[in-house]
Amino acid sequence: MSYYSDIAISVLILMTLALSLNLLLGYAGRVSMAHAVFYGIGAFTAARLTLPTVDELGGVATAGLQTGYSWSWFPALLAAMVVAFLAALLISIPAVRLVRGEYLILLTLAFQLVANQLMGVLDNVTGGPYGLSGIPPITIGGTVFFEPEKFIWIMLIATVFAFAACWALGESPFGRLLKGIREHESAVASVGKNPVFPELLAFSISAAIAGGVGALSAFYYGSVVPSNFNLNLSILIVAVVVLGGVGNLWGTVIGAIVLGSLEPFLRQFVGDSAIPWQAVIYGAALVVMMRLRPAGILPEGVGFGRLLGRGGGKPPKVIPTEEEALGRLRHVESRDSGPDSVPIVEVFDLQKSFGGLKAVNGATFTLERGQVTALIGPNGAGKTTIFNMMCGGLRADSGRVHLRGVEVTGKPAYDLAQRGLARSFQDVRVCQQLTAWDNVAMGVQGQAGEKFLRLVFTPLAVRRNERLVRQKALDCMALLGIADRANVRVSELSYGDQKLVAIARLLATDCDVLLLDEPTSGVDPASVEKVISGIGRLRDLGHTVCLVEHSVHFVQRLADRAVFLDQGTVIAEGTVDELMGRRELAELYFGT
Repeated sequence: MSYYSDIAISVLILMTLALSLNLLLGYAGRVSMAHAVFYGIGAFTAARLTLPTVDELGGVATAGLQTGYSWSWFPALLAAMVVAFLAALLISIPAVRLVRGEYLILLTLAFQLVANQLMGVLDNVTGGPYGLSGIPPITIGGTVFFEPEKFIWIMLIATVFAFAACWALGESPFGRLLKGIREHESAVASVGKNPVFPELLAFSISAAIAGGVGALSAFYYGSVVPSNFNLNLSILIVAVVVLGGVGNLWGTVIGAIVLGSLEPFLRQFVGDSAIPWQAVIYGAALVVMMRLRPAGILPEGVGFGRLLGRGGGKPPKVIPTEEEALGRLRHVESRDSGPDSVPIVEVFDLQKSFGGLKAVNGATFTLERGQVTALIGPNGAGKTTIFNMMCGGLRADSGRVHLRGVEVTGKPAYDLAQRGLARSFQDVRVCQQLTAWDNVAMGVQGQAGEKFLRLVFTPLAVRRNERLVRQKALDCMALLGIADRANVRVSELSYGDQKLVAIARLLATDCDVLLLDEPTSGVDPASVEKVISGIGRLRDLGHTVCLVEHSVHFVQRLADRAVFLDQGTVIAEGTVDELMGRRELAELYFGT
C-alpha cells in the first residue's frame, strides 16, 4: 500500500506543478522553462526555516549546514510561497517588459540553468550538491504525516486547492484579461488595460504555487537535493501541460496521470532503464500529439460535457431588444469634456519619417464632438500612420495631439483609452479562443474582477460586478445585432461578425472618441450594412468617431466630414460629396 501511495504522491506533485504552470502557459500564453527552479526555491526555503537551530542541537552542527530556524511547518510553507513569488517577480520584470516568444524561452531557460547550478554551490544556503536532510515532517494535532498513507491526504488537499485557485483565477475577469493579453496584447491595451501587471502576477502566482509544492515535498521526503530541480523536470512539467491541453486544467490532470504514472509502470518491465525510456516515450507522445491533436487531449474550452456533445454555443437566456440596450447605453460623458469651443481632438503638425521616406508631413486637423470624421486619400497618403500616432501605437517625430485641450502625444494606448480615446484594428484582433461575450466584456472599464486583491478578498462583490459587466457587454452586442451569438467562440464567427465584435468591444469602453481602422476591409457586402448600422449607432450614442476607410460609398453614407490627405499632408477638408466633387481630388483618389 505504501508503494502505491508513494506513486500517487509523486503524480499529485507533478499534477500541482503542471496546474500552476498552465496558469502561466495556458492563460497568459507565456512559456517558462524554469518552473522546477521555483519548486526548488520553495523546498529549500521551507527546509532551512524548519530545521532545528544550533542551540536545539546542543551547539553541535556540521558547518551549520543542517541547522535552521525551527519554524513550524505552516509558516514555513507560506514563507516558501512568498520567496518563490518574489523570485519569479524578479525574473518576470525583464521577461514581461523586454522579451517575447522564443527569447522568453531562452531567458527562463538561462535562469533555470544558472539557478540550479547556484543551488549546488551555495553550501551555506542549500547544503551544496548533497542538499539538506533531517527536515521535520508535517505534524497536525499530534499526528505526524510521514508515512505515504497519511501524507497522500495532505497532498490531495493541496492539489485540490491548487486546482481551485487556478480555476478561480483563470475563469475570472482576471483570467479573461490574461487570455486577451495572450492573443492580442495591443488590443487589450487599446481598450484601456495595462498588460504589464497581469503578466507579472501570472508569473509570480504560478511560481508561488510551485514554491508551496516544493515545501510540501521537502516535508514529505525529509531532504532536498539540487539535482531534483533540474531542467529535465521543467521539461516534464511543460510536457504535461502540452499533452493534456494548454489552457485546460482538466487536461492537465489527465496529462499528469499519464506521464506521472509512466516511470513506475516502466520499472515493472525494464527496471533501471525506466527513466531513459520514460523520456523517449513522452517525447514520442508529444510528437504524435502535435501531428494528430495539437491542442492536447482536452483543448482549451473543451470540458467533458462538450466532449459528450452537450453545451457550448448556446445564446443567452434573455436577449435585450435594441431599444432596451440603447436605453441602458445612452452615452453620458463622465470625463471633463473641456470648453465647447475646443474640438475634442486636435492634431498639430504631425511629422513621421521612415528612413528617407517622409510618410507624414505636417498633418493638422480636428475632430468635432459627436461627428463621424473620415480620413481619406490615395494609397500611401499616410492615413494609417497618422491614425497610429494618434492612438499611441507609433511615436511621432514631431507634432502634437490634444484630447479635450490636453496634450496626449506619445501616451501609451492603455493610457489614451483610460482618458477616453480607443481604437479598433484593420486586422480585427479579437481573441479567437474566447466567446464573443468575453471579447466584448474585456472592453468594460473598472472591473473589480480584474484586480487580483479584489478577486481574493471581495469575491462576492466581484461576482455582482461581473453580472453588470456581462449585461453591459450583452447590451453592446444587442445594439449591433449579434447578441444571439454571445456564447459562440469568435473563431467560429464570420469575418463580418468578428468586425462587429471588435466595434462592440470599443462601445463597451465608454470612450468618447472611437477610432476605427478600415472597419469594412475584407467584409462581405451583407455584413457591410451591419457595420454601417453599427457605426451609426455609435454616433447616436454621442461618440466622436474617426475612421480610415477606402470605400467612398461607405464614407459617403456615414461621415459628417472628411479630411483628404496626400503624401502625409492635409490638402482639403469638408463633406465627402464636396471633396469628391473636386476634380483634382477625385483624380488623386482614384488615380485617373
